[in-house]
Amino acid sequence: KIGLTADNHLCSKYYRADVLNALFDIWAEQGVTEVYQCGNMIDGESRFNKHDLLVPPGVERQIDYFIENWPKREGITTRFLCGDDHEGWYTQSVGADVGKMIMRAAQESGRKDLEYLGYMEHDVVFKAKGGACKMRVIHAGGGSAYALSYSVQKIVESYQGGEKPNILLVGHFHKAEYSYPREIHCVQAGCTEDQTPFMRKKRLQAMVGGWTIAFTVDNNGIVHDFMPQFHAFYDRAFYKNWEYLWK
Repeated sequence: KIGLTADNHLCSKYYRADVLNALFDIWAEQGVTEVYQCGNMIDGESRFNKHDLLVPPGVERQIDYFIENWPKREGITTRFLCGDDHEGWYTQSVGADVGKMIMRAAQESGRKDLEYLGYMEHDVVFKAKGGACKMRVIHAGGGSAYALSYSVQKIVESYQGGEKPNILLVGHFHKAEYSYPREIHCVQAGCTEDQTPFMRKKRLQAMVGGWTIAFTVDNNGIVHDFMPQFHAFYDRAFYKNWEYLWK
């Protein structure tokens, strides 16, 4: 059983701290010990988001904000990716490895619940007696398609036969969706950020929430009983009292 989140965009004024903390409360109650984060944990800096930021310019300020505000719950480890956009803009402009910078800051602050998986994608292997299950965690990149499942379908179609994962967890599109193309369990992670001015201009919906995913891997490494559970949340105005989300 794992938790799944992505596109949290800490440091943006559209970031939903209430939702992310509520998700961690749910995961703690459900006995989840590992949360997979599929990129864009911070908002980065670009010409179109610089007036939406809660902190002054600079990657270190965004990392400090992340370390201070990312939820921490006893027994839960967050395993995170860095995307090629947002935090990846620092990588593109100055070659900064933001994931390693986050890990150094976490160690300095005494946080041991964060684990950096890598840049853009990472394969997690669950070994069994007679085989293994491969779960691929990615931050996809690219624009949203006309249909909710289309981008993920095209990603799956691009994989050569021998490199397909059994499970694919996808961040970037701010969408929540489960599908099963080419016998791969695919889950789009959703987001914890309300629709931004950029998204509204592009007519892109933000599906706010996160997932609990339970599954079994048999002795041959085959996935059974895949059960994705989406925890949906709504825009800020829906909640008259934010304290409701914390209890």
